[in-house]
Amino acid sequence: MATTSLSGLRRQLADPGVALAFLAALATLGVFVLYPTFRVLVYPALADYLAIPRSVRWLQAARNSLVMMVLSTVTATFAGLVFAFAATRPDVPGRRFFRGVALLPLFAPPFMVAFAYILMFGRQGLITRTLLGLDVNIFGWHGLWLVQTVAFFPLAMLIIIGVLEAINPSLEHAARNLGADEWTVVRTVTLALARPGIAGAALVVAISVLADFGNAVVIAGGFPLLATEAWFRMEGLADLKGAALVVAMLIVPTTVLFLLERYWVSRRAYVTVTGRGSPIDHPPTHPALRWAAASFCAAMTVLVVLVYLGVIAGAFTTVWGRDWTPTLAHWRLAADRLPTLWASVRIGALAGAITGVVAVAVAFLTSRPLPLRAALDFLAVLPGALPGVFVGVGFVLAFNRPPLELVGTVWIIALALAFWHLPMGYQAAVATLKQIERSIEEAATNLGASGLRVLWDIYLPLLRRAFAGAFVVSFIRAVTNVSIVVFLVAPGNVVATFAILNMIGNGIWGAAAALTTMLLALTLAAVWIAQVALGRAVRGLPARVGA
Repeated sequence: MATTSLSGLRRQLADPGVALAFLAALATLGVFVLYPTFRVLVYPALADYLAIPRSVRWLQAARNSLVMMVLSTVTATFAGLVFAFAATRPDVPGRRFFRGVALLPLFAPPFMVAFAYILMFGRQGLITRTLLGLDVNIFGWHGLWLVQTVAFFPLAMLIIIGVLEAINPSLEHAARNLGADEWTVVRTVTLALARPGIAGAALVVAISVLADFGNAVVIAGGFPLLATEAWFRMEGLADLKGAALVVAMLIVPTTVLFLLERYWVSRRAYVTVTGRGSPIDHPPTHPALRWAAASFCAAMTVLVVLVYLGVIAGAFTTVWGRDWTPTLAHWRLAADRLPTLWASVRIGALAGAITGVVAVAVAFLTSRPLPLRAALDFLAVLPGALPGVFVGVGFVLAFNRPPLELVGTVWIIALALAFWHLPMGYQAAVATLKQIERSIEEAATNLGASGLRVLWDIYLPLLRRAFAGAFVVSFIRAVTNVSIVVFLVAPGNVVATFAILNMIGNGIWGAAAALTTMLLALTLAAVWIAQVALGRAVRGLPARVGA
C-alpha cells in the first residue's frame, strides 16, 4: 500500500500540468481567501484589541448577539424538528404541503422576512393595526427573534429530515413489540437516533443567526448586534478599523461553531446506517402526536405564507396602513431600479461561474496524492466559517490598493461572493469524485494520458452536474446577498438588494416591496429553470441554498 501511494505521488509530481495547476489553485485561494482574512485580523493594532473590553457598545453587541443566537437557535431547531418529524411520517395530514412551504424562506432575500413582518405586524401592520387595532412595536429583539426563527427553521428541517429518513422503521416496530408506548418510542428511539442530526442542525442555525445581517439591519432597531455594528461603523462613522475589530470579534464564535458542526457531520451517520435499506413502513403515529405536529406545522406555514403575502401586497398598495387602494405606481418607481436587478444578474452569473470552476478544479486537485493538499482543502472550506460581513470588510481591506485594486469594480463583488460560496460547490464536487471508479483514470493513465488530460477528458464530463449545481446555488445566493455587497457596492455597481435596503431605510416601502417581488420572481425562476434543465444535478438544491 505504501509503495503504491509513493508511486502515485511520484507520478503526480512528475506531471508538470498537475503540479502547476495545484500551485495556481493554492495561490488563488491564498489571495482571495487567506489574504482578506489575514488583513481583517491584522488591520487593528494590538492596542485596539486590548481596548475592546472598555467599549460598552461592543460588549453589549457581543452579548446581544450571543443571546439572540441561543434564543433563535432553540426555537428554529425545535420548529425544524417538528417539521422534519411531520414530513417523514406517512400518516401526518398535509406533510408534503408543509415540507414544500417550509422551503420558501430559503429562496427569499435575507431581509425579506423582516420586511414582510414589519408590513404585517408593525405599527402600520395589516394584521396588528388594521385588523386588530393594536399599536405594536415589532422593532427590537423580540421581532428579530420571531424573524430569525421563521427564516432559519428550514435549514434545521432539511438536516434533520436526512437523519430521520435514514432511521430503520424496524427499530420502532421492535420497541413497540417490547411494550413501549408511542411517547417512549419517540423519546428513546426516534429522538435518540436523531440526536447527532439535531445537534448538527442547531450548529448550522447558530452560525446563520450569528452572521445574519439582512434581517437584523431591517428589524433590530436600536438593538446592537455584531453583524450590524460593523456596517454602522463603516457607513455612519467611516471607521474601517472599528468595523474590522467588530467582525474580528464575530469570527471567534462562528469559527468555533463551524468546527463543531463539521465534527458532528463527520460522525453523524453511525447511528442509522445499517448496510441495507428497509421496505418496512413507519408504525402508525399516535393521533395526539400526529395532530399536534400537523397543527404546529399549520401555524408555522401561516407565518411563512404571510412573508410572501405581505411583500406582494405591499407592492400594490397605495400607502401601507393608510390607503389600501390598489396601485401600480410602486412598480413604475421600481422599474427605475431595473439596472440594479440586471447588475445583480450579471454579478451572480460571474460569481456562479467562478465558484463552479474553482470548486471542480480544487476538488480534483485535492484528490491527487500531492503535498500540501490538506492546506488546499482547508482553504477551500475556510469561507464556510466566515460571516458575510467579515468577507465584505476583508475584501475592502485587501483590494483597495495596487497591485490588485478592485474596489469600485464589479469584480470585487463577484469574487467576494464566489469564494464565500466556494465550500458548497467544493464539497459537492468532492462527493461526486468519491463516486467515480478510479479504474477509469488508471486506464487512461496507462494509455499515456497526462493528469490534465485525465481531468479534461474524464473528470470534467463526469463532474458537470457538480459544476452546474455549484453555479446555480452560487448564482441564487449572490443575487440575494446583502451582507457582503453593502460593503462593496460603488455608484456604478449598485445591486438590487442594496437598492431595496436603502428604500426600506428611507420609508419607500411600496417600491421596495415591488423590487423585492421582482428579485423573488427572478430567484424562483432560476430555481425552476435549474430543476428543469439539470434534473438530478440540483436535486439537493434547497439544502445547499440554505447552507
